Amino acid sequence: MTVPLTLVATLLAKTGSEAELEQTLQDLQALSRAEADCIQYDFHRDAEQARTFHMIEQWRDESALTAHEATSHFQAALPVIERTAEKFSVTKMYRVS
Repeated sequence: MTVPLTLVATLLAKTGSEAELEQTLQDLQALSRAEADCIQYDFHRDAEQARTFHMIEQWRDESALTAHEATSHFQAALPVIERTAEKFSVTKMYRVS
C-alpha cells in the first residue's frame, strides 16, 4: 500500500514582492491540482504574518512529488520564487494516524 506524502512549503516574501509571489503561487496551484497524482494542493496566507504564505500539498507518494517538481509549470515558477521569497522551507511528512 502506498502512503501519501504530505508537504508544507512556507515562503516569506521579500518586502515589496508580496503580490508577485502570491500571483505566482496561485498560478502554480491550479496547474498542480490538475496533475494526476495530486491529492491536495492548498494555498494560504498566514493569519499573523502577511508576507508569509503556506502551500499544503499531498501527493500519491514521493515519486509523484518528484514528477511534480519536474513539470514545466513548477520549473517556470522556481526562478520567480527564488527572486521574490526571502525564506523558503519545505517539511515532508507521512500521516501516522
